[in-house]
Amino acid sequence: MTPTYATNALRCLGVREGERFQMLCDEELYPVGLEVCAAAAELGAIPTITVFPESSRPLATPSAPVVASIAETDAVLLWLGNTDPVEVNHRRGLYGAAEASGRTRLAFGAHIDAGVLEHEMAADYAAIEERCRAFADALRGARRLRVTGGAGTELEVELGDREWKLDDGVIRPGSWSNIPAGEIFIAPLETSANGVLVVDGALPATGQAGLVDEPVRIEFRDGRVVGIEGGRHAAAFRKIVSQPGGDVIAELGIGTNERARMQGNVMTDEKVLGSAHVAVGYNLGAYGGVNDSTVHCDCCFGDAAIEADGRLVLEGGKVVG
Repeated sequence: MTPTYATNALRCLGVREGERFQMLCDEELYPVGLEVCAAAAELGAIPTITVFPESSRPLATPSAPVVASIAETDAVLLWLGNTDPVEVNHRRGLYGAAEASGRTRLAFGAHIDAGVLEHEMAADYAAIEERCRAFADALRGARRLRVTGGAGTELEVELGDREWKLDDGVIRPGSWSNIPAGEIFIAPLETSANGVLVVDGALPATGQAGLVDEPVRIEFRDGRVVGIEGGRHAAAFRKIVSQPGGDVIAELGIGTNERARMQGNVMTDEKVLGSAHVAVGYNLGAYGGVNDSTVHCDCCFGDAAIEADGRLVLEGGKVVG
């Protein structure tokens, strides 16, 4: 019997009969990759698998042979059981190849384990798609947002004419997206964020695994981080924002996956229905912003509510206004 995670992954990528499908994975996920390839073959696709050996990790720069193969493939799934922050540069090379092709569809997921396959990848992806559209429709056209969270977040951002992006599990030709899926996101104006972000979920790329040891309080003024308070995760986060462009607001995202769990893995935490996340750092390309940086760090928090132009729109994972 085909695993649900494999069916959903191929659904997200829109794999069809006769298409070329490529699985990219690390050694840890080799058995999972074989299952996805088998499911692709059942659809009539032509699957191949490439495994990144641990001896070659971390992948600090794009792999030329893999980058070259992207344009010759219809759909690519890059799933890693573990990753290092430096590997973002390798991934960007693959993303760029997919976008340059104008046709290749690419999906990425990190820290994929049995729990992710059994929960986030077993969600109702038709419902996620519908929920993403509903949230984006409710927020479309708003120019100023007030974001609050259960741990004390009170942050205001401006959007200008920027548009919401949907991580709804539907990956279009010449684009890439994350799976597990389940969020909508936007790049706020880089000079607009004012207020306080209190993170009670995950702070990835800090070298500190799991949920934050205690809430991290981050103060923004005119789009930049001006204060950080908290425990060991706060200390690590200070190193992130010290990088060029690392202290600039990059993204606001809202979770839409009803099976996602807040567990200290940003790939799941940022998808939790009823949660939101604010990122700092890089927001070029698909994010729709103008800030370049070597870092992109998502800060996740629960019990999120969103006011748009003074009107409560989202609360408790539902459209309320």
